[in-house]
Amino acid sequence: MVLTRGGGRYRVRTLSGDREASLRGRVKERDDHRVLVGDRVRLAVDGEQVTIEEVLPRHSVLQRRSPGQNKGTRHIAANLDQVIVVGSAADPTWEPAMIDRFLAVAEVNHLPVHLVINKIDLHPAWEELAAPYRAVGYDVFGTSTVTGAGVDTLRQHLAGHVSLFTGPTGVGKSSLGNAVDPNLTLRTGEVSERSRAGRHTTVTAEMHPLTDGGFLVDTPGLRDIGLWGLTPPEVASAFPEIAKYAEGCKFDDCRHDTEPGCAVRAAVDTGAVAASRYTSFRRLLAEALEAARWWA
Repeated sequence: MVLTRGGGRYRVRTLSGDREASLRGRVKERDDHRVLVGDRVRLAVDGEQVTIEEVLPRHSVLQRRSPGQNKGTRHIAANLDQVIVVGSAADPTWEPAMIDRFLAVAEVNHLPVHLVINKIDLHPAWEELAAPYRAVGYDVFGTSTVTGAGVDTLRQHLAGHVSLFTGPTGVGKSSLGNAVDPNLTLRTGEVSERSRAGRHTTVTAEMHPLTDGGFLVDTPGLRDIGLWGLTPPEVASAFPEIAKYAEGCKFDDCRHDTEPGCAVRAAVDTGAVAASRYTSFRRLLAEALEAARWWA
């Protein structure tokens, strides 16, 4: 299993220990076999020289569109069992639009996704932040690395699984990983006093074995995250509650804006769909429509 990659070198966990490996030429030429953290690979060993000969079939891949108009994707990790989106109740401020974006990326990659609200010691009313997501059906964990609240529960949820931590910069993903398993010793940073945004401490995705079994993939904090050229129906599918109510819309191609007979908008009016989630959906839908023009 590939644990880290960088500078053309890969750290691979084998039954006989971790080995440093490089890519064989034919693997380099296959873009669909680009080696990712989490990949299972076949190695060739010739003395001290270790090369990756083959990437074995993946059961999942997490990828996202690169920010901007450069028509590229960023492949993040492979063979994940679940994605854990981490936000902070405070410092930096809770941002539903960003949280919804990270959840949507996991949804469109068809990966189970759960939400952690960290730093709950700074926001005693954090359950109010969790309510719209619990209403959708997401598992929401409240945690604090200061008081230890929720850490044991999260540890149990990670045990035996390959999990990826993702979320905005500065929300404490690495500190939370260290709290879950002190053997990880992940790099941590402080929140910038000027912007109240976090400083990047993780540069690339890194996979770490957990003492209780399973692996944790730590990822860089992100201030901007793009979606992969989605169509409007795909954006709707990234919001489970909107996809549910969309089945009752009068028109099959309803964009849930001003169309008559829109069941989604009616659900927003009654509170069955949270207004913040609907706002996030509308923003991502606008991006998808704009992206369709770039990609035409």
